[in-house]
Amino acid sequence: MESGIYMRDGSSSPADTKSAGPSPLRLRVGVFLILLWIVPFWLLAEPIAHSLSGLSNPPSVVAVTTAIVVVQTILGLLGFWVAGTQVKSIIKGSAKLRAIGAIWSMLLHGEIRGQGDVGDDANEGRPPREDA
Repeated sequence: MESGIYMRDGSSSPADTKSAGPSPLRLRVGVFLILLWIVPFWLLAEPIAHSLSGLSNPPSVVAVTTAIVVVQTILGLLGFWVAGTQVKSIIKGSAKLRAIGAIWSMLLHGEIRGQGDVGDDANEGRPPREDA
């Protein structure tokens, strides 16, 4: 008997039974949004308010600062939500001690590299030892 999800019409979808796994793109987008939240864009409020002074009803520096802070906070919360869901799936799939390394590997390489992967061997590139 096949393992799969059976639809009402009798068809099955074995691809739906597999978990998609963590997405490196979503993790990177989440981290990018968090970094946008950290950057102090509110320092630009005064020049922005002065550049809008030609309008019939120009905004004050306080209004521009408030708008920037609100938008940055929404972006930061969205970034924490997007990155957090990916980090949660990575932590569930790895040992607690290796979770940070797995997250970093996913962020840099787009995949979780284990001990047996190429590039992780400390002796790679060294000639074999000759015992005399």
